[in-house]
Amino acid sequence: MEPVRVLVTGAGSGVGQGIVKSLRAGSIPKTVISADISPFNCGLFRSDESVILPRVEDPGSLEAIIARLKALKADVILIGSEFDLTFFARHAKIIKKEAGALVIASPLKTVEIADDKWLTAEFLKENGLPFPESHLAANVEDAALKAKAWGYPLVLKTRTGTSARHVHFIHDESELRGLFASVPKPMLQRMLDLPSAQLQNEYTCSVFKRADGSLLGPFTARRTLRGGNSWVVEVAEFKELHPLMLAIGAKMEIMGSMNVQLIVGKNGPVPIEFNARFSGTTAVRAHFGFNEPEMAIQEYFLREAPAAPKIREGLAFRYLEEVFVEGVRADALKEPLPKGIVRPWF
Repeated sequence: MEPVRVLVTGAGSGVGQGIVKSLRAGSIPKTVISADISPFNCGLFRSDESVILPRVEDPGSLEAIIARLKALKADVILIGSEFDLTFFARHAKIIKKEAGALVIASPLKTVEIADDKWLTAEFLKENGLPFPESHLAANVEDAALKAKAWGYPLVLKTRTGTSARHVHFIHDESELRGLFASVPKPMLQRMLDLPSAQLQNEYTCSVFKRADGSLLGPFTARRTLRGGNSWVVEVAEFKELHPLMLAIGAKMEIMGSMNVQLIVGKNGPVPIEFNARFSGTTAVRAHFGFNEPEMAIQEYFLREAPAAPKIREGLAFRYLEEVFVEGVRADALKEPLPKGIVRPWF
């Protein structure tokens, strides 16, 4: 078969890099095209081809992106940047019609629920699933009243965003008043359990939904965080999480992957965040037998049933790595971009 031409947006992000790694680990013949908004992103220098795309919020971006996709003859688009997801979900049909490229993205309504932690909690509540008790604070006085009723500690967070941006664990009223104004679209949540630097109470999990509505998985893993990203990941069959993950997968309209972050406290597992996309641990999942980018291409582009994944147990440790691009100055970076190298340090 001809290689599938797969374009990955956000190639410089952790999610984008994880998608590319997973594609490399798969067996489907493919050409990987890394895309990003800036030439200063490492994924662009490690793929078969690369392209600089306009920011999705720029005027005329849809027309410009469609033109680039047509020129590249892209078959499939995988979303590696949270900033791209709503745009591509909204315009998936016109991109398919005009550029012939299949966008792997869940319906816009699902993306909007997953992108908003208040809507996520409301979805769980309305569907009879465990949910984090939440409150939309109109102002700091309202927040202080609710905090007094709940008691400290509690969580102050923004409704949108990932990687623990604007997430604060609040221990008293003085701290709440000092931080409240710095959080965009603020909301409060009751504390399910205190964060830990150990593999203890936080989990990152996913299910994969096929076109016929059946589910593959779930994939379950426990993790520690550093800078909002999974740092140490323990992959195992945490069976106590399976019924909840399968219930979420059954009730949500999903195209491919749904990532769920959970806290296990005294009352059992409670989801705290949805990601209607690939996640920062995509490559970890692929290594241990749950290759979501590969399954997405099989299911939705090739129309082939993915084999039931056999998920192995193990640990993953994150570390820093460099991509070296020799003999070029920063102000000279332009398409076509040169190839970079990664040294085998270990």
